[in-house]
Amino acid sequence: MDIKHIITPLAVALVAGGAVTATAGAADAATPASTPSPSSSASHLPEGASLGTIQAHGEAATTKRISSLNAAITKVDADTTLTSSDKSTLLGTLKADVTGMDHLHAALAADTTVAQARIDDRTIVTQYRVYRVALPQERIVRAADRATAKALPRLQQAEQRLSDRLAKHTAKDSDAAKAALADLQKQISSLQSDTQGLAAAGLAVTPAQDDTNHDVLSATGAKAKAVRSEEQAAAKDAKAIRAALHG
Repeated sequence: MDIKHIITPLAVALVAGGAVTATAGAADAATPASTPSPSSSASHLPEGASLGTIQAHGEAATTKRISSLNAAITKVDADTTLTSSDKSTLLGTLKADVTGMDHLHAALAADTTVAQARIDDRTIVTQYRVYRVALPQERIVRAADRATAKALPRLQQAEQRLSDRLAKHTAKDSDAAKAALADLQKQISSLQSDTQGLAAAGLAVTPAQDDTNHDVLSATGAKAKAVRSEEQAAAKDAKAIRAALHG
């Protein structure tokens, strides 16, 4: 066996393993999987696939993941609402996965046997969780921190200001305005509850947990979506109250 086939998997594991060590469970890094995910790269390859076919397939898979990871890195870098700790953790995970994908891309291009190419192709999904853990974590954490740092303070200020204005202008305090204010307060309360510990919960999920439970991030992801819906509903309520005050 060519020595590159001994070095490359080890290098990939070490790179990804560093992300696991550096981020208490947030990494989408190399962790042996008991069962490949349903989107397994290898599952789409026929039994008799040629070396060239496997290489093309694996190289396309790594290229796609690298593109997705780099797009996420750009978003994280530009996000001013992320806490410094969360930003550091996310960037560490995403960049480690880019490095791992780069190693696998190069390994596949250099493979000279079908057997080794299949191993490298499978490694894309059996040792990494780009689409199942790393990228969902990025979305969850950014949603949580954005709501905490930006949406909640803005909505709380708006609620106080609009409530005071309705109290002063009783003629404008219609049933519709009262209902909108009550719902605004409800959405703010839900936001406070749903964002509590949300970022930490997302980052706590490990690739190993995803191996045994592919729905491990489902509840946290659903809560992140709920946070966005609550922000939008609250903004709509505030708009309705302003319209009533100006009506």
